[in-house]
Amino acid sequence: MTARQALEYVAFVESHNCTVGTGNSLQLQFDATAWSTYALAAVRTANFLSKLITYNNNTMSALSDNILYSLVRNNVHLKSVIFGSAIAFEPDLSLSYPLYCPYAYKQIDNSTVTVNAMDLSVNYNYTDPDTEWYHTLRFLDYSNISIVTDQVQFRKGNALQPAIDVIQPVADLGDGRWTKPYYDCGGGNIWMVTYSSPFFGLTSNQQSVIFRGVATIDIELTHIDINQCDADLSSSGGALDIFRGTHNCQSTTVCVFTAGKGFTRGAYRCECAPGYFFPDVHAKEKYYDGSVIEDDITKNNVTFLDSSTRYRCSRCAPGCEKCVDASPCLFTRNIYIKAVVLVLTILTIIIIIIVSAMIFHLRESKVIKSGSPIFLLLMCAGSALMCLQLFVMFPDADDILCMVLPWPYHLGFVLLYGSLLLKTWRISVIFRQGQFKRVHLPDKTLIRRFVPIVAIAIGYLVAWSSANRQTTQTRETNSGLKFTMCTENWWSYSAYGMEVLMLLFGVYLCFTVRKAPASFNESKHITWSIYNAIILSTFILIIVQFVAETSGPDLIYILYFLNCQVVVTITMVLILAPKFYAVHMNIEVRRRDSLPTISGQVTSYIQRQQRSIGIQTSLREDDCFDNDVAKSNGTTWLPFHKRSRVRPIVPSSNKYENTLTIDSIKSTV
Repeated sequence: MTARQALEYVAFVESHNCTVGTGNSLQLQFDATAWSTYALAAVRTANFLSKLITYNNNTMSALSDNILYSLVRNNVHLKSVIFGSAIAFEPDLSLSYPLYCPYAYKQIDNSTVTVNAMDLSVNYNYTDPDTEWYHTLRFLDYSNISIVTDQVQFRKGNALQPAIDVIQPVADLGDGRWTKPYYDCGGGNIWMVTYSSPFFGLTSNQQSVIFRGVATIDIELTHIDINQCDADLSSSGGALDIFRGTHNCQSTTVCVFTAGKGFTRGAYRCECAPGYFFPDVHAKEKYYDGSVIEDDITKNNVTFLDSSTRYRCSRCAPGCEKCVDASPCLFTRNIYIKAVVLVLTILTIIIIIIVSAMIFHLRESKVIKSGSPIFLLLMCAGSALMCLQLFVMFPDADDILCMVLPWPYHLGFVLLYGSLLLKTWRISVIFRQGQFKRVHLPDKTLIRRFVPIVAIAIGYLVAWSSANRQTTQTRETNSGLKFTMCTENWWSYSAYGMEVLMLLFGVYLCFTVRKAPASFNESKHITWSIYNAIILSTFILIIVQFVAETSGPDLIYILYFLNCQVVVTITMVLILAPKFYAVHMNIEVRRRDSLPTISGQVTSYIQRQQRSIGIQTSLREDDCFDNDVAKSNGTTWLPFHKRSRVRPIVPSSNKYENTLTIDSIKSTV
């Protein structure tokens, strides 16, 4: 019989008439170690009887009714789960009756406990094979029962007599047996289990034992709960743990044990499992009662209810671990906002590509050449990379996207602002040292300095991607909606910190070149770009950290787009717009036509003992001005050479020697 069938049999026996006796039993094996303490009462009673029998020459004549009834009543009087206790004797001629079984049991009326005692053999024959608590022990092999010898000194008057040997059999807990749960019909009309411990007499040679009967205790099951819920490691169902897992909760619910219902099925509730909610949201009790489910099973004569029709819970909205209704738990991103931002980003990248093509096409123009075309192209590449960050952020965050996310922004930042800082550093070096020593910083030299910076950035990103395993985290908006975003940890904070230090170094360089004259005010535009990045970009990132994370991913996406426009679009406009304007308006040609005026201004700087800087670039000889043209304007100009240097200017008596030569103007921005 399975545990499930046993529970059905319990319900059947309690609802139908039964015959007097103990034949209605549950054919189940259970763990009775939880009741071992109570079973010891029967063991002690049995050993006491064995001592009396052996002491009286293996006869039971000394066992009076008063002693026997007192023994069983004493066992029942214990405040425990012991319901009854019996002493059943093997039929013997020395007894007054053919069958004799003193029995005591509890009777509860209006919370008043009374112990009743009677001879159980009057009602039925306990030697019947169906009486498990007696018949099972009657024919066991007791050859291994311990026979002990005690030293006893009896008293006579005021003195102790010499010790004598008292030989007696002693039973142990393992010598007894537990019955299967059975229904005591005609007695207590309750479900119970019985532990029986044998007692013995000795043979004439005192070498073996003779079975004389059993002493028992009954454990009432009526008030012991049946736990049908699934077994877990945190709790135990005790002796009746065999009924674990026999509940009828559906897959969308979990079984919760309900204590206090006694030895009956249905002592549980089916509550909604995590991720599900009770369909009737207005119900006061949001669970299904196990007793109702069990009765429904019996009524419909089925083994298990169809989970698709009844007693089931509804699934929560996606992303909800717990819910009370079908309300959403996940933040739903606005596809229109995402689409608009992505389209604007694509347009920005297209414009950057067009600008890159124009720079390459105009690379021989003196305006573009003065700004070092290779670095202008690197700035465009960095700008496009930073814009690609918004493509990575377009889908919902996952581990792969979060691992890729830092690459475009931080690598693009190094390319864009690294190029700007190197150009500014070159202006600073030439402006501070150019009139005291020769300074030669062509683009190739700056590229060699730029490569280690990019390598360090790539190495940091590789280490970041390799070490950072937990790349996503779940956040909640102010309204309780959940969304997934990439984790901000010390790797990202360190990257932002190094970029801030990089921009602060740029601020320092901008301060050193604030008075340096340069073509088309490029140093001034670089200064504005760095100030713009360090102020506006930092402000936006702070908003992302402290405000946007509780407002949802749409606001985060918009703020990162604005940050991209601050550090990319505004920077590119400040640096490249004046150059393209100069090319378009032929400002370079007009400057060539007004050389005397420029020469006069430069000479004026020297006379005021101020340092001056021109444009150090890789001009070819055929880009130089014609000496004849210069002479016709009253000014002596020296031809350009490929290895021209910025040289100190020494005052001279010659009226032409006080004029700054073209060699002294050449430097690189």
